[in-house]
Amino acid sequence: MPSSTPHRAALAALVLLVLPGGCMVTNRAPSHSIEGRMLHTPESFSGTTTAELAGDGTLNLLSTKGTRCGGAYRQVQDDNTAEVRVEDQHKSGELDLTCSDGRSGRVLFLVGDDEAVGTGMLGKDILTLTISNADTF
Repeated sequence: MPSSTPHRAALAALVLLVLPGGCMVTNRAPSHSIEGRMLHTPESFSGTTTAELAGDGTLNLLSTKGTRCGGAYRQVQDDNTAEVRVEDQHKSGELDLTCSDGRSGRVLFLVGDDEAVGTGMLGKDILTLTISNADTF
């Protein structure tokens, strides 16, 4: 095996493209911004997800209290597909969320063209999250 093969493999794993203006893009999925808030407490969240709105990925949040939360976001089949016309079907997503302070929960999303809006439980409170379709670097 030629000595350059390990170098080529390493280079392929770290492919970076530098765009005009100094913006760097890697071979990973673009991230989308997330904003959220708890219903009964003044805690709010912000973060990013590597998931496309109509796909799977990971989600990372930081709360105003310093709590870090993360989990897997995935597209799920709409259970009502047999009851609605094709043009009225909605895409759905779900997120299993675990936080550094021990809270956990599940958020269910309704996915549109430009954003996904989800509501669910986190610990003993209700959490609402919005994922925007705007790419961030």
